[in-house]
Amino acid sequence: MKVENAELEAFVAAAELLNFQRAAEKLHLTQPGLSRRIQKLEQTLGVELFNRTTRSVVLTGAGRHFLPMARQQINNLNGMLDSIREVAERRFGKIRVAGIPTVVCQVFPALLRTFTERHPNVGVQVFDGNQDLVVRQVLSGLAEFGIGVDPGPDPDLTFAPLLADRFVLAMHKDDALTTRQSVTLQELQGMPKVKLMIGGRDSGNRLLLEVLLGNAALKLRWFYEVEHVSCIIEFLEAGVGCAILPAMALPTNSASNIKTVPISAPDITRTVGVIRHRSLNISPLASEFLGLVTEYLGTKPAL
Repeated sequence: MKVENAELEAFVAAAELLNFQRAAEKLHLTQPGLSRRIQKLEQTLGVELFNRTTRSVVLTGAGRHFLPMARQQINNLNGMLDSIREVAERRFGKIRVAGIPTVVCQVFPALLRTFTERHPNVGVQVFDGNQDLVVRQVLSGLAEFGIGVDPGPDPDLTFAPLLADRFVLAMHKDDALTTRQSVTLQELQGMPKVKLMIGGRDSGNRLLLEVLLGNAALKLRWFYEVEHVSCIIEFLEAGVGCAILPAMALPTNSASNIKTVPISAPDITRTVGVIRHRSLNISPLASEFLGLVTEYLGTKPAL
């Protein structure tokens, strides 16, 4: 006796709705197509499952007896298929995520080690770049989620904040400014000997600073300009210039030559969080990695 799952699905839909037309629509079939599946099932079983009249469809005694068994068979098969898909995905899948460089460099390495220990055959593609790149990758669906700053109102995106990341003035440990308790942007404007450094014009940090300076009617001279935060860090390590940077961007190892001074006025903070596409689901593997990121950043104090 050979009973196909499609025949069971047709029978269960018709039995629950007691209407062949609505059952066919639910399964995206034509009504004759649904009827053929049920007729084939009845022929295989050797019993009638429905009493049909021109006005109604009702289950026969055999149909009522068979309905819970048919439901159980469908559930068993669907559960088996879901299980094997999950096993295959978890063993050989690949996830794609996006992140701003400060998060990718400071947070992802340790979390990726943990993730890879759990799933040694799962690949991870990281799109690391500025805020605009992170948003583009999430919007396009290439990245299942992104870690960046608040993208602002967008009908296609959601943002879940995780961490308040304050900006500080960073410099070499031998710089005279390290003796200060704090500094204001107004004071920096009046220090022509301080060689300030800033990232490229595509940098989200630069945009935030320039908007803030414009609102405060302040003007700072950017003596050095480089494209990437990693270059700024290397310059600071070598004793070249000072930079206004988010605390998360700075090295945490004790061997670093970089020291920081708080900026007391105005308080400059960016909110780091999870950027998701509003209408796209993420895979179980990506969800697991996102859980690691959320747990790590969500428990850190404001920097």
